[in-house]
Amino acid sequence: MFDFINFTAERAQVFLLVITRSSSIFMFAPILGHRSIPKLVKVSLMILLAGLIVSTMPTIEMEPIDSIWPLLGLMFREFLIGAVITVVFLLTFYGVQTAGSIIGYQMGLAMATEFDPSTSAQVSVIGRFWYMLALLIFLVIDGHHLLIQAFADSFRLIPPAGVVINGEAGEMILRVSAYVFIVGLKVAAPALITLFLTDVALGTIAKTMPTMNVFFVGIPVKIAMGLFVMAISLPAFAYVLEQSINYLNSELREIYLAMGQA
Repeated sequence: MFDFINFTAERAQVFLLVITRSSSIFMFAPILGHRSIPKLVKVSLMILLAGLIVSTMPTIEMEPIDSIWPLLGLMFREFLIGAVITVVFLLTFYGVQTAGSIIGYQMGLAMATEFDPSTSAQVSVIGRFWYMLALLIFLVIDGHHLLIQAFADSFRLIPPAGVVINGEAGEMILRVSAYVFIVGLKVAAPALITLFLTDVALGTIAKTMPTMNVFFVGIPVKIAMGLFVMAISLPAFAYVLEQSINYLNSELREIYLAMGQA
């Protein structure tokens, strides 16, 4: 718990840096940063989480800060590491949404879009459906607990005011960001293969039966086949999602080592 009697100015600076790092989590992270959560609730959870972290943190020796500009620089770095944690967890969801957009295009639903309030953009209905399904699976596998655990672990390798911005960390973040395409390909593979075989079958029918309007028949057939494959591949979808989140969470430790001091 807090020691309010001996809560010095140096400890207050540590608390400010911790709450700055946690602000990224409650602004952009899946579930915790969703717009449907009231801002007052987010701020309360942010303060509570920062208080728990500071109360369990050993005493940190910090250089005296006598100006607002060095403090703002430290706060920017803390916000940056929080944003890195958030982005790494969001990569899987971006991959899922990308896969849904590709499948929707192949199914003939390229014009079927809806407004996404989280990004303020029009997205594919298939991508939006898979994104919401991924959020549910994220809750089922306790992904929000994993996110909070990753945030708490960041202070073991990167103490407050210990963030180091270098080229190695940037290179690692770029390498991990490419995992969006891997997730998208894995999620979309069953439907893509099935729709490709459906196109081959429709092309064969068009050659053998020239009088048949294959274009008119092909649209509902491709939609039906796409939805059917999406339904039967849901267990594989959940498995890929869980493995991707665990893999990206393990990659965070390497980023921590590059951006801080072990």
